[in-house]
Amino acid sequence: MDNQEVVQIIDLGDPQTLRELVTEDNSRSTPFISKFSRINEDSDIEDEGPDELPVRRRGQPIYRQALSIDGDDEDDDNESIETSESTQGHPLWCEGTTLPNKPPFTCRAGLQVEMESTTPLDYFKLMVSEDMVASMVAETNRYASQTLRNKELSPNSRFRKWVDVTIPEMYAFMGLILSMGLIVIDYLEDYWSTNPMFKLPFYTAVMRKERFCLILSFFHLCNNEQFIPRGQPGHDLIFKIRNFVDNLTYNFKSVFCPGERVAIDEAMVAWRGPLSFQVFNPDKPDKFGIKVFELCDSSTAYCCNLEFYTGKQESSPHGATFDIVRRLISPYIGCGRTLYVDNFYTSPDLFTYLKQENTLACGTMRMNRKYGPPKTMVPKLKKGDNTVTLLTNGELNLIRFMDRKEVRLLTTAHIARKNNPVTKEPIVKFHAVHEYNQYMGAVDRSDHMVSYNAFKRRTLKWWKKAFFHLFMLGVLNAYIVQKATAAKKLTHRIFRRELSKQLVQLLIPEAPAPPLRLPEGTGNSSLFRLTARHFPKLIEPKAGTKRKNPQRDCAVCTQPKKRNQSRYECPCCNVGLHIDPCFRLYHTKKDFKRAHKRLLAQNPQPADDQV
Repeated sequence: MDNQEVVQIIDLGDPQTLRELVTEDNSRSTPFISKFSRINEDSDIEDEGPDELPVRRRGQPIYRQALSIDGDDEDDDNESIETSESTQGHPLWCEGTTLPNKPPFTCRAGLQVEMESTTPLDYFKLMVSEDMVASMVAETNRYASQTLRNKELSPNSRFRKWVDVTIPEMYAFMGLILSMGLIVIDYLEDYWSTNPMFKLPFYTAVMRKERFCLILSFFHLCNNEQFIPRGQPGHDLIFKIRNFVDNLTYNFKSVFCPGERVAIDEAMVAWRGPLSFQVFNPDKPDKFGIKVFELCDSSTAYCCNLEFYTGKQESSPHGATFDIVRRLISPYIGCGRTLYVDNFYTSPDLFTYLKQENTLACGTMRMNRKYGPPKTMVPKLKKGDNTVTLLTNGELNLIRFMDRKEVRLLTTAHIARKNNPVTKEPIVKFHAVHEYNQYMGAVDRSDHMVSYNAFKRRTLKWWKKAFFHLFMLGVLNAYIVQKATAAKKLTHRIFRRELSKQLVQLLIPEAPAPPLRLPEGTGNSSLFRLTARHFPKLIEPKAGTKRKNPQRDCAVCTQPKKRNQSRYECPCCNVGLHIDPCFRLYHTKKDFKRAHKRLLAQNPQPADDQV
């Protein structure tokens, strides 16, 4: 019984519950329901219509009082007077709570398109379409030709090896980028290294290092000739990625529809270079970077809509945060959804607008918001203070209490309370707080999953950092859709691995598989040459040749101008070697050439099979 969760729901809209709570001790008292509350028709409490609400005349003071958790009225010193200038045209605040009128959810959530096959590549193409990849190819080739035409190249410049990229090659390029997030190596060149510690045959078989670096250098998403200079009408600070962002966002919205609960928060694209709209956010893992406003499904963390922050812009009279939320949630409004936001976005004006649009909202709130309750109704709380304040204006409910720090929650969707199972003792916890903690972290979950196995490379161009972030976000959304719809579900890492393999196969029909044994030609590897088991073998004559005793140049004693051949070889290392001392030196000395010279200086005698 100690490990079981004991939940007690206290519905403030039940009249019988109110009578019982009145007789309880002070530790379990509950605030009363004000005359602005809506009571059920079968209740024995008389319902006061709108005509019976107090009418406030111009210039008449309104007296308000904070509510104590004990249910007792406080001294008259806490009474406050508010003029009509601050709340003109908006409902008045008073103590109590209002029963929420929750509309039904009428939208069909989930995948909105039909799919013939369900491979990871098919889900990826729903997010990053073939037209978007074709645009990348066209802009990359255009930018490369423009750069090479206007730039003087040295005779040995690597740019002279440029050849126009193709669509399958661009898919393979994206597949390698995806795999580099799964196999993390500090330096990009080490993916093509011949060192046995870093040797990865996969990358060498797909694309040469020089080709990959050329595509990465000339990679482009827009036409620079269409750029509008700063200060002129139509100037766009994210012009470099605007087309890609618009197309990607359109695919996000058209492919998958979120569920009943959504959340809006900020994500960060790490960047520390010079940039006019770079921000500092101490609450994020990447504190310096580009801020992206995202709307995500609270259940799956699917990113439905996004918008880049590009600095302070002209806003409507409602404010900039109001406009951001309205733009992000506009495709999903009016269907009975519930939106969760933090105190950066929460305002009475926004929540009133959303409720008029048949959308509920819940979020923490700053007390200096416009049209909020006056400061005298919400006095400062100290640690250990048990005062709980419930305020309402007939449409919005404000919950304020002291936990580890002061909590202020504005909601149009909640009123019930439940026990918190963190401790064994029953501690009253607002249902609004419970659901806020449960559904608010969707954007953070999405941001965290994007950062896992991400392609993190240094670059001098901010828009490439943003592109890699959006590319990984598209892969994540494809994985979320696959997990929600496919019969055979994959883990996130396996999904990325299979997607990388399928992207590469568009360029190479059969993706290279790791060899079961060491291939020929590994004799130059010091680790294999000095530690494996080796045995000499007589060189066999090739079929159809007249030479019965074929020979090979000895890898140890052969010099640039003096060939020394032997009839024996090491089949494992695939090199010709004399039996003694060359075979022994080759497999026991790291620098066998120098060891042979030192041995020859001490005993100038030829090898045994040279006699």
